[in-house]
Amino acid sequence: MSPYPPGLTVSVSSWDPEVMEAVRACAAPLYAVAYPTGKGDWQVFLLERPEANVRGTFRAGAGWPWSVDRKLKERGYVALASLLCMNWTAFPGNGRGSQVFSDQGYGDEESW
Repeated sequence: MSPYPPGLTVSVSSWDPEVMEAVRACAAPLYAVAYPTGKGDWQVFLLERPEANVRGTFRAGAGWPWSVDRKLKERGYVALASLLCMNWTAFPGNGRGSQVFSDQGYGDEESW
């Protein structure tokens, strides 16, 4: 059984060039890429730099970007774009991306 949702066929070798460029250029150890599933929610992939190997994947509900941010926080991560109140990078296929860092404070903003 594929770890990806039906209708979303993504493999390490098929990331768009824009995604690969962003992953390779990021300073963070991980890069989150989110794509709408067509069912109102988002499929999120945590990609390791520099080769965009999938380190983890999860689904987040509707309500972009809050639902994705909440799921990242539950896993101990924070998206740089959300932390800086910026838009996530747009990718083909209505995808979005952001550098991701470990949230050592687990929600404690004072730790930043």
